Amino acid sequence: MNWINVGIGCIESAIKELKEIKEVKALNSEINIQTNADLVSNKAIINFLKDNKIKCNVFSEEEKGALKINGGNERIIFVVDPIDNTHLYLRGEISFCSVALMILVNGVPEYSFVGDISNEDIYYCDKSFAYKNEKRIRISSKIQGRNIILGWAPYKLRIERLFGNLSDLTEDNYYLYNFGGQLQAVKIATGNYDAYVEIRAETLNEFCGAVIVERSGGIVSTAKGEKIIYEPKKKQTLIIARNKKIYNAILNKLKDKNYEN
Repeated sequence: MNWINVGIGCIESAIKELKEIKEVKALNSEINIQTNADLVSNKAIINFLKDNKIKCNVFSEEEKGALKINGGNERIIFVVDPIDNTHLYLRGEISFCSVALMILVNGVPEYSFVGDISNEDIYYCDKSFAYKNEKRIRISSKIQGRNIILGWAPYKLRIERLFGNLSDLTEDNYYLYNFGGQLQAVKIATGNYDAYVEIRAETLNEFCGAVIVERSGGIVSTAKGEKIIYEPKKKQTLIIARNKKIYNAILNKLKDKNYEN
């Protein structure tokens, strides 16, 4: 099975369907907001897998449990985020939004994909390398300017954790910004940013970009410095960094904290 073609096909199908939506509407008022667009993207991915007779299990942010596609296959698991940064998508700020998924084969994240909804760029990786639109990418050792650390802190708990721990780094050679998501995280691989921190434990739906950055030469771990465990429903914090120096600067501020619960 050509899993690269399958993953890209899923992303392209979702983005195509999203562009057909005439009006985006909120379906709830929760922090993790859901819109009709999330459901459209989710359905497009599932239909692509069904139509192409892919036997797999799907864990999606829009589903309560595992979906068994074409009879299911516990060895092949798709972890899906139909729209990352839904709250911005709802406002029409799609330049921050993406469709993301990873493919676990026997529990290993062998392939991962992040599709930019605004311009249809697709970042992805296979078992060895990372790519942007079929061109191999690798993190550069030299990038101009101060190091840029991104986080996502939409409410008090996350703000206190993000800025309370990392703000001292801004006295050195770092900028610290409270914005981002999978699309911004994966752009560490292309030199746009230098690090991304997920300060609250999240499931693997939020880790697709991390896998791609790691395959491009970056460093990935939990905020305690532990390896990511690739179980779809397990919640974990996340550090993604361009190099060891930046990674250690962040880890030293977080490793004694327990934010995994």
